[in-house]
Amino acid sequence: MGVFSDLEGNLEKYIEGFFKDKFKGRIQPVDIAKRLSREMRDRRRVSVNKIYAPNQYTVFLNPSDYDNINAFTSTLSMEMQDYVLQKAGEKKYTLAGPPVVNFAGEESLETGSMRIESGFSEALPEDEPLEHTQFFHLNKGSVLTEKAPVVYGRLQVEAGPDRGRCFELGAIPLVVGRHAGCDVVLNDTSVSRRHARLEWRQGQYTVTDLGSTNGTRVNGLRISTKTLKPGDVLTLGTTICTFKVE
Repeated sequence: MGVFSDLEGNLEKYIEGFFKDKFKGRIQPVDIAKRLSREMRDRRRVSVNKIYAPNQYTVFLNPSDYDNINAFTSTLSMEMQDYVLQKAGEKKYTLAGPPVVNFAGEESLETGSMRIESGFSEALPEDEPLEHTQFFHLNKGSVLTEKAPVVYGRLQVEAGPDRGRCFELGAIPLVVGRHAGCDVVLNDTSVSRRHARLEWRQGQYTVTDLGSTNGTRVNGLRISTKTLKPGDVLTLGTTICTFKVE
């Protein structure tokens, strides 16, 4: 296990030395670890026999903060992935797959602040029915439950190697990319391994580029994060999709 193997008991270990120098007194790795732990708790899903937690996380930082850690994000990602694995074991959560923690810049965030998005990289087992699945949200020290909203949208592939395919969208965030571990896998070599994320937010779908090589475009314009409207054309590499809402 990495430097987060005993987070609660050794906070000073992470505020000193290498990481402190790199973060220059702004966001500290321990702050990111705490937010990851909170995200696991808030997005956990309860089935009949198990408690599932997201395994994929993207930590969004102000571009200046992101540039400040860009040289060692690989090391930091591995440490955070170790922490997620350890925390899941401690809380007896079942991860939907190997933990993945990525970092990205977001212009709308203030210096020193962060936002985390999470998702499940694999479908939950069919023998674990989720009719009574609930999301848990912390509010004034109490745990409240809220049933996952039933929302449906579609990505219709109009051009590219996957032309003719249609991907259904639900309320759980989905990662689109070339890697086999993505929720939506595209057979397009111009698409990055983890290219973009689709997420339901406050009654609308948004698409967020995950630092892809060729970028993500909506109606021909390159975006970092964009709210989608029915009929919008989404371009990832040479793959062109139409966003539709049922």
